[in-house]
Amino acid sequence: MSEIFLGDTKRDGTPDPTGGWKAFGYDLDGRASTKASVGLCKPRAGGSPAAVYPDGDEGRDNSFGKNILPVILGLANDISVQANEAISNGEFTIMLDMSTLGTSADCNNLSSKLYGGAELGAPPKWDGTDQWPLIPELLSNPMDPASAKIVFPKSYVVKNTWVSGTKGTVKLSLSISGFTISLDINSAVITVDLDAERNGGTNGTIAGVIETEALISEISKVAAAFDESFCDPKSPTLQSILNQIRQASDIMKDGTQDPAVECDGISIGLGFNAKAVQLGPVAMPGEPPPDPCAPMP
Repeated sequence: MSEIFLGDTKRDGTPDPTGGWKAFGYDLDGRASTKASVGLCKPRAGGSPAAVYPDGDEGRDNSFGKNILPVILGLANDISVQANEAISNGEFTIMLDMSTLGTSADCNNLSSKLYGGAELGAPPKWDGTDQWPLIPELLSNPMDPASAKIVFPKSYVVKNTWVSGTKGTVKLSLSISGFTISLDINSAVITVDLDAERNGGTNGTIAGVIETEALISEISKVAAAFDESFCDPKSPTLQSILNQIRQASDIMKDGTQDPAVECDGISIGLGFNAKAVQLGPVAMPGEPPPDPCAPMP
């Protein structure tokens, strides 16, 4: 991943903080939902269908872009700039290893692995020579770089577009003002248009579902970095923000809909571009982030 699009811009980078999200993601639940739709899970925490829906373009499920991104932009209005600067500085990336990929426009039964990129130590050259260290937490055996936990055994290429096939979990970390939000995107579908030489890709999409309470936990961890009053978990402003997040729930955490119960997941759609790199050595485990609420020594 050489560039990421969170939904506050169009794919060409043009700012669009209110509508950019509509073009990112996929129709995960097979419905082009509106506030009048039936058969959907129940709104949560006093939320209303009118606030959560309609979906994005062509039924794209992306409540994260529509409802959560504005909350994050309220804390850090340059979040997309920060995320892309972190990638450009070699601080993190996501890598897809398609070891048997050739140059044919179509390919079936292609096993692919997903890796997290740790600190590279320098800005990447993006010329195919960067040896990007691997995050050990995404390996089954931290001593074995080939033991990726996230594998897409039935991925394929059709008309030069790589498709993940089997749904998996994508772990994505976003740095906001020195603090990291870790997102587990479940039931994830990934696609990317590969160039003919297989040196990169464009029009990439990561779509899936974040468990609502997991996102609540992550936002709670970084909120105090922007306002010390958020160190108090009972802060009325903080509780209002967290309630907004709960109200953005639009889907079940497994990517389905169930009208009998409350929604417990938030759909998400992100975009990306990619450049070729090499898998590097396994990095040391990451240090825990500083606690913004810890007393000064």
